[in-house]
Amino acid sequence: MTDALTRRLDALLDRNLLRRRILELCSIASPQGHEREAGEYVERWMAEEGFRPRRVAAVPERFHVVGTLGGHGTASSRELLMASHLDTEGGLDPQDARWCVPPGATPEEPVAERDGVFTGAAVANDRGPMACFLMAGSLIQKAGIRLAGRLHMAACPGEIGPDPVDGREGVAQSGKDVGAAYLLANGGIAPDFMIAAEGTDFAVTAQGAGYAIFRLSLYGEQIFTPLFDASLPLKDHPNPVYRLGDAIARLHAWAPCFEQAHRFETAWGTTIPKVQIGAIRGGLPYALGGGTGVCALYVEVGLSAIDRVQDIRREMEVVLDGIGPYALDCVAYRQGGVADETAVTPLLGALATASRAVRGAELEVADPVYASMWRDHNVYNRAGIPAVTFGPRRWRPTLDDFVTATLLFARTAIEVCGVAASEVQ
Repeated sequence: MTDALTRRLDALLDRNLLRRRILELCSIASPQGHEREAGEYVERWMAEEGFRPRRVAAVPERFHVVGTLGGHGTASSRELLMASHLDTEGGLDPQDARWCVPPGATPEEPVAERDGVFTGAAVANDRGPMACFLMAGSLIQKAGIRLAGRLHMAACPGEIGPDPVDGREGVAQSGKDVGAAYLLANGGIAPDFMIAAEGTDFAVTAQGAGYAIFRLSLYGEQIFTPLFDASLPLKDHPNPVYRLGDAIARLHAWAPCFEQAHRFETAWGTTIPKVQIGAIRGGLPYALGGGTGVCALYVEVGLSAIDRVQDIRREMEVVLDGIGPYALDCVAYRQGGVADETAVTPLLGALATASRAVRGAELEVADPVYASMWRDHNVYNRAGIPAVTFGPRRWRPTLDDFVTATLLFARTAIEVCGVAASEVQ
């Protein structure tokens, strides 16, 4: 791992090709549940590079594409998986979108590159980093380097979502169940280490947050409007819609306390789990005459690697005590993860070596926001496979950022996987 190797890889890197690949891949519409076309592009790219791509799919239209190179060493050579997700935000049909996006909202920035700066959600989240590790694999081959261990590269569906909740049940409505968890269980890859290649501003974290979605159902009675008593106080109101304000106020007051109490810090990350009310449901707007006897709030609660969803539910029940008749159900649950400190050390060491060689800078711990969200390294850490999330600048990345990320991924893969004995000079 010499400076000469970095210069050699840099000289082989075609910046114009990298730019073109990013724009082509990221310009493909790939919202939640519709990742097929982007996956097919990656599959063709991998085939052109000789990465022997194959599909791993829980659902035919939503498949992982996995490519591999290396494997020229001994049985003790280490294996590394680099993965990014194909799906981006969006994908809502017009009837759904009108309840999420206000009229006249600024449309999503188009995928574009001007003066070396890239825009577009898909570039940052997450096909820009994906293009970088695919280019890194190409660089390794162009340099004539035969990896001792195997480098696996995966383009994955279903990292963002959705979750199958209330009338949207089934595999077709699922996200993460057909994503990294399915790849780990059925993809035939048991790597020594895993990198979720996503924007982290060239810093790293070895942990991430999960989440639970709770449905808070408030119960009451239907009241015929001509019999409705408008003088009734809000507290213990028979129409549960009138008690929503109290429920929201209680949850809003609890959220900052929750963040502080559940903050989780390690040497390689700080998770600050958040709470947000994301949806509301109740009544029939086309049949209001009888009011409604039930309404619901949907609350997303972040989970650190050590939080237990049962404990969170009990904590919320204390907050909601006295709210009137209600039910609190966890309708979706994804646990956060953290790498074993000792087991992840070789991977962090490889990234640190690459950072010094490529950027001339020490590897830093990522901002807490990157350890406070779901990323697919959670799946691997929960399974005992040391994993981190690491990648280029997240906001408005430049072509130089992506060049740097490509070289970092290449150097890290060489460090982790090693070089076959015939290559060592």
